[in-house]
Amino acid sequence: MQVLCDPAHPSHPEHTHPNEHNQADQTGPAKTFSRPSELGRGDWKTILLQTGKSLISGPTTLVAAGCAFYTTLSLFPAISSLISIYGLAFDVQTVTPQLEVLRNLLPPGAYALIYDRIQTLVAEPPSSLTVNLVISLSVALWSASAATRSILAALNIAYNTKESRSFLVFQITALAMTLSAVLGAALTLAIMVALPIFLNLPAWLHIPTPPGSIEFAARWSGPLVMFSFQILATSALYRFGPDRHYATNWRWVLPGALFATLTWIMTAMGFSYYVAHIASYNATYGPLGAVIAIMMWFFVSAWVVLMGAELSAEMESYARGEPRKPIQI
Repeated sequence: MQVLCDPAHPSHPEHTHPNEHNQADQTGPAKTFSRPSELGRGDWKTILLQTGKSLISGPTTLVAAGCAFYTTLSLFPAISSLISIYGLAFDVQTVTPQLEVLRNLLPPGAYALIYDRIQTLVAEPPSSLTVNLVISLSVALWSASAATRSILAALNIAYNTKESRSFLVFQITALAMTLSAVLGAALTLAIMVALPIFLNLPAWLHIPTPPGSIEFAARWSGPLVMFSFQILATSALYRFGPDRHYATNWRWVLPGALFATLTWIMTAMGFSYYVAHIASYNATYGPLGAVIAIMMWFFVSAWVVLMGAELSAEMESYARGEPRKPIQI
């Protein structure tokens, strides 16, 4: 068997077509890009086409289903961790009113199930930072990190890379990203609670404002904060999640995160409407209807996140001048 690209087994020049050398000379090194703004219309077309091929031929659906399963199992430990951490610094009674932002994004049964669980946690006596709380919080975070571990594995598949981090580093990375997500969610809730106070400052200071501006800001400030948190969280996931073997910048993951966030909002609202008005999960699955709705919602969400990851991976490889081949199954 002939060994390719091995100096000890040189290829025979008489078998090489003369036009191949001319074509290689004319082509030259692949063009590289330092920022997304340098990409032209033709470049974006190539990137989007390759992303679509990767989504169609790759195991995106299968991987998204696995992520949905682990995320469903990790949902309630993550909620418990969020309420526990939020309650250390803020009043947990302020959590429930902020759930209205998620009403149109979640199926009705899933929203009711999550709402009831949060109501149960909020009704419990407030706890201080004790050893028992630290232990229970650590167990809850470890249970919730199962979803993060599955997402990290899925991102490696999207980026066509193999996991080279050690077992300990991989577990610490997943746990750190889970804790960061919970802390970010707690901070987002705190900002949403504090927003009405800042919006009332002009009235307290007797500063005139345009008619209806305060009401408009109060209505859309919460969704805007959630939207910003979603973009930052998705960008951090694309930036630190995959086990890249090269350096990258935030500018290359932000377009994919923005695309995934916008697509996720539209898809989540569409799926919520489908479950509420078209499908009948309760009639089909009985008491498990809400759980099935949550799992399907996570499946759709994971698929959208992986779609954004495929776009970011394609952009990064195209910018380096190294076209990647989609995984086929």
